[in-house]
Amino acid sequence: MSLLLNTMEKHVAEIFSYSNSAHDLWKALQDMYGNQNNYARVFQLKKDIASAQQEGKAFVQHLGSLKAMWNELDVYLPHTTDPTILLKRAEEDKIYQLLGSMSSEYEDLRSHILMSQDLPTFNNVCATIQREEARKKVMNVDPNPRLTETRAYASNYKNSEAKVYKGRNTHLKCKYCNGVGHEEDKCWELHPELKPKFSKDGRMIPRSSQQFQPHFKAKLANAHAPTISQGSMEFTANPLSLINEFAAYLQSKGHGGGTHGQGNEEGSHTAMLGQFAGFLAGNEKVPKGEASGCSHHEDDW
Repeated sequence: MSLLLNTMEKHVAEIFSYSNSAHDLWKALQDMYGNQNNYARVFQLKKDIASAQQEGKAFVQHLGSLKAMWNELDVYLPHTTDPTILLKRAEEDKIYQLLGSMSSEYEDLRSHILMSQDLPTFNNVCATIQREEARKKVMNVDPNPRLTETRAYASNYKNSEAKVYKGRNTHLKCKYCNGVGHEEDKCWELHPELKPKFSKDGRMIPRSSQQFQPHFKAKLANAHAPTISQGSMEFTANPLSLINEFAAYLQSKGHGGGTHGQGNEEGSHTAMLGQFAGFLAGNEKVPKGEASGCSHHEDDW
């Protein structure tokens, strides 16, 4: 038995290494590889030989792979001069070519024909393919169009119910987006700037905080129109000088505004300066030591 195993390739010998005797090993080899009517393997070999390409391999390697397939094919189809066998093989070649040209949807039928014990005749194969084609046409008939429309309507109705507006002002309807609960003047699609913004923790950012920075820049533009370009360029370079300048501006407005409404103006300026100081506190370019040592305090106002 070891003599038989040594003559096999390694991956084949591993399959039969636990045979009880040499006779059992030989019988198993005959059952697996001695089938002369292995039509599926013959079909695969002919297909591989016809589609073989060198694809960058060395010529010796390419020739070796072809010769290995030729030798295996000779095992299944030994040379003969018998005209009956030659006629049968010619008909089998037509069957192989026909099955190889069929589309992938006939893969199951192709496997069924090639796995049969005796390969059917060419005419029987053609008749089988025609019956399979007729069966596929019957199975692929389009469903009732009315039923399809009913299912589509039910699906759309269910989706529309899921989007019912349940908030306030249900009597309002936007003519731009056809949404309920608002009109065109408050439509987020028409006015994207009205859409609220949220922080990373899910909290809504107040609109006053969103508009503070452009509002403050507008005030600085009116107060320091000649030097606004230079000031805007120095904003990121030295924000501390900008807050000192803004504090001086607020003090001048507080002293020169008279007594009428002076308390309200001072409170407004103080609140604005506090918001601006908080904005600069989050800026990485403001030195924390200098910000804490600012010469302008709330008591000076």
